Amino acid sequence: MLLSNSLSSILSLLVLTSRSFLVAADYVVDTNFKLDVHSHVIPGIYRQALIDNGFPVRNGTLFTDGFPVPEWTLEGHVASMDSLGINYSTLSVSAPGLNFLSDDPCAAAELAREINDLMYNYTQTYPTRLGAMCLLPLPDVEAAVAEIEYCLDTLKFDGVGLYTNAAGVYLGDAKLNPVFELLNTKGSTAFVHPAAPGCSGANIGYPDPMSEYPFESVRAMENLLLTGQRANYSNINIIFPHGGGAMPYLGGRIAGIASLSFLGGITPATTLAQFKNYFFDTASAASAIQLAAMNAFGGISKIVTGTDFPYVPLAQGQPQLAAIQANGGYTSEQMAKINNQNALGIFPAVAVKLGFALA
Repeated sequence: MLLSNSLSSILSLLVLTSRSFLVAADYVVDTNFKLDVHSHVIPGIYRQALIDNGFPVRNGTLFTDGFPVPEWTLEGHVASMDSLGINYSTLSVSAPGLNFLSDDPCAAAELAREINDLMYNYTQTYPTRLGAMCLLPLPDVEAAVAEIEYCLDTLKFDGVGLYTNAAGVYLGDAKLNPVFELLNTKGSTAFVHPAAPGCSGANIGYPDPMSEYPFESVRAMENLLLTGQRANYSNINIIFPHGGGAMPYLGGRIAGIASLSFLGGITPATTLAQFKNYFFDTASAASAIQLAAMNAFGGISKIVTGTDFPYVPLAQGQPQLAAIQANGGYTSEQMAKINNQNALGIFPAVAVKLGFALA
């Protein structure tokens, strides 16, 4: 049994290693061109749905996961891109996504379609500035598969938005295999945003985005490893935000424990290769320590630019973006990878849309 698991681990390692070379590409584009893989829309219909479903409003401000939901407009979003020096942004919906409609799948599917159509309209208004990541009505897998096909085949979205868990169904759960099968077949790119965990035992009254979100990313990556789902569907480019959460620090610990026989005897090299094959963005992860961790873990080729606008306001986002090169000790060539080349490698349709030729 262990021999079989070891052989499977070696094969998984080879697949992931080869996959990392497949996405490598250099495009003819200005070094300072910035592609933001992590920005959010908050259309009125989504805000109202949150309110209608019981999310608290305090002194006129809506809160989700203990965090204030900012005001948002399309024009303000593009203006913020100009202020931040962002040339192109992929739009997605932040947590909680549609988790709050898990008991009403018809309503979830209807709202997902409405928001995806809105995002499509946004991208058509600013076709060279904006792309979109499909919002899925998970955990309804059948409806999610239909929405992926609509978004990617009809609307030509850049990719798909996922969450670490959909109403408690974590990435890695076999229920989600049809979603991963479709994304794998299409060679799609997915952006995984943390969502609040279903348990309340760790709730000590602070906003989930402060410290719970980073550990949610770890939970998802860990479950994708131990269930074999990531190894089985390795043809998907996956981005985790916020510098990969706590993964650069915990990856070695998880690899050691996952190598024990009762967890399947996955070799440490296989575990770490899988974790290092993910892309991590720079949203709220631009300090010298965070960048050093990402450099040492997955390397510069796995870092992409993220702002988390509008949840991270301009007053924080501007200095964070401006500090990346100095804090990371990057050369201009390395900054080109972080600013655009790494992202264009996993969003080749964006490169085509913007007219960037391969070098």
